[in-house]
Amino acid sequence: MAIEGQKMVKKTYSLPQFLVQKFENMTPKRERSKVISKIIEKWIEERERKRLREQIITGCKEMASIYLEIEKEYHPLEEEVERSFK
Repeated sequence: MAIEGQKMVKKTYSLPQFLVQKFENMTPKRERSKVISKIIEKWIEERERKRLREQIITGCKEMASIYLEIEKEYHPLEEEVERSFK
């Protein structure tokens, strides 16, 4: 999240004219940089969240075979314990 008083950097990017016009019509001059900053922050957070989600899914898929082997190893023991309580 942007921190008040942080060093600011001025950059130039090319954007469609209609988009800039709409943005400028909807956003007061003194708030434009702040609004763009928040939009970029949100976009970065969404990308990072997506990347993390993909890493978790990949990790779970990689661990699936290991979990299956552990289940095969301990399943007879689980059945034995269950029978002893009946």
